Amino acid sequence: MKKFLLLLIVTFLVAACKVESSVVVNVEDDGTGNVGVSVELDSSASALVGDLEKQLRTEDLLSSGWKVSLPENLKEESKTVVLATKDFTSVDSLISVLEEIAGPSVFSEVSLLSEKSFAKKVWTIEGKIDLSKGLSLLSDSALDQVLGGDLFGRTLEDLSFLSGCEAICDPADSFLMNFSVSLPGTKDNDFNNDVWTVPLGDQTSTPFSTSSTVDYSKPKAWRTVAYVFLSAALLFLLFRGFRDFTSGSRTDKNSENSKKRRKTPEIIENVMTKDDQEVDTSIKLVVVGGKGVIWDGGADPEGLLVPFVRENGGLVDADEIADRYRAASLGQLNSEEFWESVGLQGDSELIDSQYLNLVRLRSDAMPFLDQMRRRGIPVACITNSVLSWSQQLRERLGVEDQIQHWIVSGEYGVRKPSNSIFEALRRLTGVSFSNMLLVDSDISTLEAARSLGMSTVLMQSQIPIPSGFTHPKIEGFAELFGK
Repeated sequence: MKKFLLLLIVTFLVAACKVESSVVVNVEDDGTGNVGVSVELDSSASALVGDLEKQLRTEDLLSSGWKVSLPENLKEESKTVVLATKDFTSVDSLISVLEEIAGPSVFSEVSLLSEKSFAKKVWTIEGKIDLSKGLSLLSDSALDQVLGGDLFGRTLEDLSFLSGCEAICDPADSFLMNFSVSLPGTKDNDFNNDVWTVPLGDQTSTPFSTSSTVDYSKPKAWRTVAYVFLSAALLFLLFRGFRDFTSGSRTDKNSENSKKRRKTPEIIENVMTKDDQEVDTSIKLVVVGGKGVIWDGGADPEGLLVPFVRENGGLVDADEIADRYRAASLGQLNSEEFWESVGLQGDSELIDSQYLNLVRLRSDAMPFLDQMRRRGIPVACITNSVLSWSQQLRERLGVEDQIQHWIVSGEYGVRKPSNSIFEALRRLTGVSFSNMLLVDSDISTLEAARSLGMSTVLMQSQIPIPSGFTHPKIEGFAELFGK
């Protein structure tokens, strides 16, 4: 497989351009699947490389079970694609195939799990990608010795020049790897493309995690039939009981009716689902969002970011600021790097302090947290935020000990409404989704949570509610306990 990846080097050396490779893992519902590795060349790069059929040796790939599609089979108007695929039959087989791509150190802690329940199966895959060894991943000591001891037979000065640098630089910066996963079933979350882009030579490992759900229609159909028969039996028993009861105790019945009291239901204790007869849906964990839930609607770091940057002489374009904040909230930039990227210079800790001092705790948040503690119900917070900002906020606002679990996107490398961030919560707390109640101000996050089986409540904000909205709505925490 390394010989296949050397096509990247050939393209780089003759075309001095950015080169991207893609690794795609396709999983079938029985746990088998295949791994595809592809390299794309634009028309100019293809012309410079020449006849790939003669230059690209594939005998060892074919002998080890890989299938190679050469350019004539995958040629488009603007690019040429070379693709190699290999099947796997289990998670151990998948790990072995991934190790063949560029060595055993690139993909680590890989797990592929499936959890079955009635009428559905949830698939989850996770692991880490480590490209810190840079270009040396695509070579080996024997090849370097044949080429005179230098990497690919070129000095660092030569490689820097070919990569387009005016001075000596790291040629690995010209290479990117896109890693993606396709799991069985329809993805519960349409907002996450499940693609991770990792630059060659990145000194930090990149975690990946995603999940999907397979729904089975036949068991649900049989469950519906069972419900029909059960309902008929209950009606029969109720009819007999009602007839016997009315014939002997009409007076007692009327007396009992006069004593009935109407009780306002509490949302937090009476969240029901279709599967109540089969699944325990009692609330064992309350999950709250950050923006518009624990923090005031306009006092979340993401909500105040654009005006703060503009007022302090930074970037003006809101989309640019949002894109760079997204990278920071995924842990790709630290606080200092983020402020520099949006044009703010100076002591990053001082800028952090000025910015975070704008954040205010909701007036009803602390009474809510006290009520949860008295009821013995733990609370978790899921927030899209820079990790250091979240740590400073919860300490300054006094909720560090009031909220038992914190899932921050900057720590886990994934943002709401991705299913992966909810899976991280489930693994951290050990609580099933069916026993969680989510209170959030973001509609897409509520939709993703409901698809996993969580109970959901919208904390209303100034954002318009679309027609057909079916989640319960509250304007403050007090409404969770009834009026």
